[in-house]
Amino acid sequence: MISRLVNILFIFSMSICWSQQNMVNGVIKDTDNETIPSVKVENVSNGKITRSSLNGKFQIKGSVGDTLRCSLTLFETTDFVIQNRDPIVINMSYKTQEVGEVQVIKKRMANFDVGFMPAIKGVRLNNGTNSIIELENLSGAKSTGNPREVFAKIPGINIWENDGAGIQMGIGGRGLSPKRTANFNTRQNGYDISADALGYPESYYTPPIEALESIEILRGSAALQFGTQFGGLLNFVIKDPVTHSPFEFTTRNTAGGYGYFSTFNRVSGTNKRFYYQVYHQYKRGDGYRENSRFYQHQLFAEIGYYLNENWTVGIEYTRMNYLARQAGGLTDLAFEEDPQQSVRDRNWFSVDWNLLAVTSDYDLKKFGKLNLRSFGMISNRKSLGFLGKVTQTDQGGPREMIYSDFKNVGVELRYLKKYNFSDKVKGAFVAGGRYYQGKTQTDQGSASYGNDADFTFLNPNDLETSSFSYPSNNQSLFLENIIYFGDKWKINAGVRFERISSGSDGFYKRYSIHPINNDTLQTYVIEDENRIERQVPLFGFGTSFKVKEQSTIYTNFTQNYRAINFSDIRVNNPNIEIDTNIRDEYGFTAELGWRGIEKDYFIYDVSAFYIFYGDKIGLAPKPMSIKKERTNIGDAQNYGLEVFMEVDWAKLISNSKIWSVKTFVNTSYIDANYISSKEPNYIDNKVEYVSEIMVKTGLNVEYKNWSWKIQFSYNSEQFSDASNAIEPSGDAVIGIVPSYHIFDFSGRYKFEKHFQIEFGVNNFTNQKYFTRRATGYPGPGILPSDGINGYVTIQYQFLK
Repeated sequence: MISRLVNILFIFSMSICWSQQNMVNGVIKDTDNETIPSVKVENVSNGKITRSSLNGKFQIKGSVGDTLRCSLTLFETTDFVIQNRDPIVINMSYKTQEVGEVQVIKKRMANFDVGFMPAIKGVRLNNGTNSIIELENLSGAKSTGNPREVFAKIPGINIWENDGAGIQMGIGGRGLSPKRTANFNTRQNGYDISADALGYPESYYTPPIEALESIEILRGSAALQFGTQFGGLLNFVIKDPVTHSPFEFTTRNTAGGYGYFSTFNRVSGTNKRFYYQVYHQYKRGDGYRENSRFYQHQLFAEIGYYLNENWTVGIEYTRMNYLARQAGGLTDLAFEEDPQQSVRDRNWFSVDWNLLAVTSDYDLKKFGKLNLRSFGMISNRKSLGFLGKVTQTDQGGPREMIYSDFKNVGVELRYLKKYNFSDKVKGAFVAGGRYYQGKTQTDQGSASYGNDADFTFLNPNDLETSSFSYPSNNQSLFLENIIYFGDKWKINAGVRFERISSGSDGFYKRYSIHPINNDTLQTYVIEDENRIERQVPLFGFGTSFKVKEQSTIYTNFTQNYRAINFSDIRVNNPNIEIDTNIRDEYGFTAELGWRGIEKDYFIYDVSAFYIFYGDKIGLAPKPMSIKKERTNIGDAQNYGLEVFMEVDWAKLISNSKIWSVKTFVNTSYIDANYISSKEPNYIDNKVEYVSEIMVKTGLNVEYKNWSWKIQFSYNSEQFSDASNAIEPSGDAVIGIVPSYHIFDFSGRYKFEKHFQIEFGVNNFTNQKYFTRRATGYPGPGILPSDGINGYVTIQYQFLK
């Protein structure tokens, strides 16, 4: 009996040993030697299947001579023959094509730091004009987020330089206003970050460039997946947590001119099914001008969990707050005398931003992909100071304060499905819906005396100016489809249906003033309630044809729509009045372009566009009055040509591995004018804040661990109002914005381990210029841009 039991145990133990001997262990890595999780590993010899773990390791039953087949989206399918019983390493390379579309993904784009997005990315389609800026190897002042350098290779981008510290970004494309980036649908990781997507689509929050992996710009019919804006989608993509380590720490510390200091610190990691990251950025400075001191804190936290290989959930929280003293505007004469001077010392601006997002991604395999995003925001902004014309002296007394409180919540569901009609005809579509609800409360009245940042109303229960709430509600459905006919031709079409409800409810005050002694004779409290509902269908389509393996001709047409902002038309500003009959804006965008890549040394994108902008809202002198009026000036058209090219001469001439010598040219010609107007004098006038010629060009040299870059930027002159006034008004609100040119220099050295140093000088020829004339905060008047400014950044990175 005992001997029989021993025999059974022996046979059982031998079978375990034999089983273990038949198991093959390995790890899967990419071409950068980073491990790849969730790779499907199939032994084609015996049919066994497994997947790599989060650290890229796998174990599968197999024998010497068996073939292992590894596959994963965005990677080339790789076969590996087992040679012996030792642990194996399988290297997989990234694909360069996805469903027939030319694409440049991160591993390929590392040569250029800018490129085109793939036709399918996650649960969305990218058609028409699209660009992706990869920021890992981008040269420039990342800490201050210098937009001249960040968007240097995106044609047609005009910039309002609000500050020299990257606190608030203002960009516009193709002749659209750069004011707080309001003409883009601005998002972070795919969800809204603006104050109110409908009633107040301005962005007071900009994520730190140091925290970003990339910036995506999407125009054309595919932009209808996200909204109705003329500018399309602008999406800030935050770096993912490190996947191959439970802990990574990065710190970046920057010192610069005018008392600037910034520290950025980030930890991230992945442990089994759990991943996380937290970063914090603090920056402070005295500013280029007098009375420009500021500080800012930014915090971001993310946690996520792989419920299984197909389902991932995550939560993200963003917090930003800053306080900035406002130097105010200058007259033209004061600007010429000294652009660093300030005639306001009691003006302040404060922002507190809180965002929360919950995401869920589910891969249904052959049935498609699902993405659900829920997001919400509780934020506020406060402006405090003397709002009189820049020619008026601040005599003290109570200051004017505007307090806006933003609360919104939304949910967006997206479904993507690929399909095949035949070997030659295939495609994909995205369908989804969105629900959004927001409420903005804006109060305006007299506030504290003094010159400190005391944001306190003197009479909070009886405001002197106005108090309004602005509710908004939006439901939308969208569908985008792309069909491929063979390997060269594709057609895309999209439709979006919007149901928009917005309104205002509150009061404002009017005063009867004695003409001689300025005493208040009578106060009138005017109750006002307004609500507008509209249903807006929008359509877009396009097509493209591959003339070579990586060269494509494309064209697109897209309808656009922009609702009026009630929160703008009720704010009392002594410099401007509001047309009570102001209406929504509408129009369309058409484009024709040619883009591509020649091996790894030449990238290009050339496009022509036409934008019709109906009932365009702008600022103009009010008839029979000395004041300016914000009104529907008329119908406008923007048309032009955009060209971007970059060449790596070292790779072109010698295919050098240690040298890289690149030059790029980014230029645009934009003619924007009014084609009809209720004011006949405006017809054929130029649209305000449009530079007819914009040029950015640069030289970037890399040798081993060194990198140097010099960049030149030029903007031709711009008008600041629809009357095209050349001579400035006495208050400097209206007048020409002269042309300007700027030189920037940046450099970087990467040590073999852990450390990196970055340095540079912005505007190193110390040009004196400005990009806007403000009608209110942070002016009014001319807002000078920064002069010469240097910086040094030291980075340290530790990986466990």
